[in-house]
Amino acid sequence: MHGGDIYRNNIHFDFSINLNPLGVPSEVQWVLTEAALHANKYPDISHMQLVSDTARIFDVLEDEVVYGNGASELIMAICHATVPKKAMLITPCFSGYEHCILGASPNCRIVYHHLLEENDFKLQDDIINRIAEEKPQIMFLTNPNNPNGGLIEMDLLKKIVEVCEKTGTMLIVDECFLSLTGREKELSLAYDARNYKSLIVLRAFTKTYAIPGVRIGYAICSKATIAQKIKSHLPEWNLSIFAQMAGVQCLRQLDYIEESVRLINDEKKYLIAGLKELGFKVYPSDANYILFKSNITDLKKKLIEYSILIRDCSDYEGLSIGFYRIAVKSHNENSGLLSALESIVNG
Repeated sequence: MHGGDIYRNNIHFDFSINLNPLGVPSEVQWVLTEAALHANKYPDISHMQLVSDTARIFDVLEDEVVYGNGASELIMAICHATVPKKAMLITPCFSGYEHCILGASPNCRIVYHHLLEENDFKLQDDIINRIAEEKPQIMFLTNPNNPNGGLIEMDLLKKIVEVCEKTGTMLIVDECFLSLTGREKELSLAYDARNYKSLIVLRAFTKTYAIPGVRIGYAICSKATIAQKIKSHLPEWNLSIFAQMAGVQCLRQLDYIEESVRLINDEKKYLIAGLKELGFKVYPSDANYILFKSNITDLKKKLIEYSILIRDCSDYEGLSIGFYRIAVKSHNENSGLLSALESIVNG
């Protein structure tokens, strides 16, 4: 079950989805309004401006860039393009990977590599031997991981890519939250994807620019042949003119990203301190969301009474009842959440 189910609950503060707390950039909001004037036209079927700008940013060929209706559409297209018989997932992780794998290949065998609570759910070097032993056809990796927000350092990332090259594993690295950690240039594989044979790096505008309703994401592929195969499993005109115009503007918002990282880091410290003071077990996070553990098993339900929605993580593979994830939001919202939690704990 994904977060963001505000349509069946009376919610004022949604902490269940990990959006940039700065909100939609004003320039992007203006472009979305302007796009309404072009709604009587078909969008560019090849997303030419978007693809060109993205290729220039990451120094890749335009034929190696694929745009989709959010990262979710691309994940499904990748799975249909590969029809894997064996896949590997790191758990806990985003449930959408398994949904797409089994949707494209119902008989696929999924191997889970469990992250351990005693290691704060941080990926360890033992993943290298596991990949070498299992030799999956396809593997999804999230950096930073969701729901705990732990980053994978470049030394380990490169070891994973190299072992996947040897085993013939298609590696998909989901970097949808990486920009908001402040370490994108240091840890992104998108900038040197062309150095590998079977690597796909996923990005989305959804969380970074707080536009989940627009639906736009992209993939940087190590080879044009991989990109072409993914495109063959996407519908024509899969990006609206709203998504295309907003996406072009989003790529220009460099100052906005820097300001976002500063806000997230400050507010994350505030939230973590508050959660710990209330007695919750909090796991380290490099991202704009926090995983914590409580002995209050109906915490999500209790917070809905305060018109606050959080993500119950008990349905994540590898987690259990009592695990919750919250987004880092504005100070007033974060303060409101902590006040509500204090009332629940003391009540």
